[in-house]
Amino acid sequence: MHDYKLYKAHLNELEQQLAGAYHRQLVLITGSPAWCYELLNSLIDENNTLVVSKQRALKNSYWPTRTHQILGQEFAHAVYDGFSGLHPDKLAALSGTVKAGGMLFLLLHELGDLPTWQDPSLSTVQSHGHTINYSLFNQRFATVIKQLPAFHFSEKNGCIDHNSSFVTHNKIDYQPQQSCVEQIVKVAKGRANRPLLINADRGRGKSAALGLATAKLTDKKVIICSTQFKATHSSFKHLANELSLQYNAEHKQLANLHYVAPDALLNTLPECNLLLVDEAAAIPVPLLLQMLANYPRIVFASTLVGYEGNGRGYTIRFSNYIKAHYKASKVVTLDEPLRFAKHDPLEQHIRTLFALDAQYNELSSNQLEQPVHSEITQQSLVNNEPLLQQVIALLALAHYQSSVNDLRQLLDAPSQRLFISKINNQLVGVCLIAIEGGLSEELALQVISGERRPQGHLMAQALSQLSFNNDCLTQLSARVVRIAIDPSSHNIGLGKKLLSYCESQVKNQCSWFGASFGATAQLLNFWQNQGFDTIKLGYQRDKSTAEHSALVVKCLNNKSAIIQPLKKQFKNDFFYGLLTHFKTLDWQLVSILIEGLSDELVGLEIRERLVLLVNSNFTQFSISATLWQIMNQSPSCMSQLTESDKQLLIKLVLQNESNEKVIQYLGLLGKKQLENQFKRAIKNLTSTI
Repeated sequence: MHDYKLYKAHLNELEQQLAGAYHRQLVLITGSPAWCYELLNSLIDENNTLVVSKQRALKNSYWPTRTHQILGQEFAHAVYDGFSGLHPDKLAALSGTVKAGGMLFLLLHELGDLPTWQDPSLSTVQSHGHTINYSLFNQRFATVIKQLPAFHFSEKNGCIDHNSSFVTHNKIDYQPQQSCVEQIVKVAKGRANRPLLINADRGRGKSAALGLATAKLTDKKVIICSTQFKATHSSFKHLANELSLQYNAEHKQLANLHYVAPDALLNTLPECNLLLVDEAAAIPVPLLLQMLANYPRIVFASTLVGYEGNGRGYTIRFSNYIKAHYKASKVVTLDEPLRFAKHDPLEQHIRTLFALDAQYNELSSNQLEQPVHSEITQQSLVNNEPLLQQVIALLALAHYQSSVNDLRQLLDAPSQRLFISKINNQLVGVCLIAIEGGLSEELALQVISGERRPQGHLMAQALSQLSFNNDCLTQLSARVVRIAIDPSSHNIGLGKKLLSYCESQVKNQCSWFGASFGATAQLLNFWQNQGFDTIKLGYQRDKSTAEHSALVVKCLNNKSAIIQPLKKQFKNDFFYGLLTHFKTLDWQLVSILIEGLSDELVGLEIRERLVLLVNSNFTQFSISATLWQIMNQSPSCMSQLTESDKQLLIKLVLQNESNEKVIQYLGLLGKKQLENQFKRAIKNLTSTI
């Protein structure tokens, strides 16, 4: 056993400084695993310390499979065992559980060894058939952490103290939280259908505010909902403190507050005067919309820094929906930290290490020169931190499912290519492309039969399973993982130009070029206008966005013989799907998808039948089957119709919606008006054939 008294003395001094400052700090321990484990076990108090590790050599070690399992808890100290794999999302989430005066211990190899260390977490970003021996993410991590004002205990170099200056006294401002509590109480006591959104970074006291507000509503029944019961402990604790009650962490009810899981809530719809939804960003958007529809007094609280993974889907899609449909809704943003004081070192370290503070600088409107496109390497990003920050910020700004892990994916995924656009040397566009395929014939056959699902070949697998052709897996294809354009420069063709440049750069290497994304009318319109064909639409809606996943593809060489049958098959599947699992699909999206479908020759017999029906005293029932057949065979006949005619025929004929629902959906006065509009739409359609 080594003598670790010197290290313990350093920690005691640090603990005293942190207590007075209400701050938290990072303590880096580097060396061999055995040395790091032995040192740590001699330093930490087992009580109230969360140890995240796969190794039993550490006392009370625990390895969460999902980040959500860490969130919403508080500990005096926390330990992250980097030898178990440096997973950015887990480390960031763990840092959020440390209370004021606490420390986050990070165990790693010596910093100089990190880039060449075979980090277990690399398996999460490597496509099948690709390996890397050098981690650029770890290289940057080692460079950045070395410069941070944090304690560093090294087996090789001893105690390295980078704490140059320290705040010795601080106070915490509770006023913003108090105002938030008052807003929650207003939702419960005020008019119905005035939802409240509480947005906050971690440690801002939003969960505590839910408990404090509940304590002021003892005459109301309050339900709190969250994906993890543990995440609600803070709310229950603060309620117990306010009402001087005993709190048992295993009980899901205390005074007027009841915990109900999201699925149970929507299955049983229990009555309450106020519904509190904590960590709302971790709940699928469709479920949030159902809660909104069933509970007139509701508060959504969530963390925005992105530990949840679905954060962008929540903030962009759900927040916009609330603002558009509930004019009296309110948004409260909690900026002031409460678990610790302002300018907390640990929070800043995590933000710096994972580029979470990256802010994109939008292009000013007078700089609309022609963009300059280029391909950049992952190494060039590591060598140019300002460019890396801009790339990360632009990707996060444009995408709805950003994650703390994105930085590792960007720097370490070995099968990707990165293209950018600049105007006046300022970044205005980013396109991240994954190169897929190149698998063996044997593995390709196993994929087609459903026996294997190699990681990282999403589009190649989909193409092969749809076509039953192993060329899609043995040859290479390029899939656009993300494309992001400066928000102030939308609708001026920048995305089209960047995509065209990317195509020119991958066409000599790849047979197919494509993308998979949550289908909206606007997005599909963009891709179809660039010559991409939609060949698949997922049956299930995405949990985060409530959208169906679309796969679009373009042939880059003579392999169009594979794509043509897929286009025809998709058309048949889609028209059948409109009567079944796509019955509720947005009509604008249906319209765009139909525009991308190919025509077949409409037989003379069916055209004559339509003319005879139109000139007779037809009914909706007598003509709908013929209309369906014509629209199926000749989708382009819809393109010349007015928006209202398209909407009516899509809902009534293609999706076979009931008259009552169509009347309600279109805001019509009754069946007579529906009948008149239907007849007008049919006459307009007949004139285009």
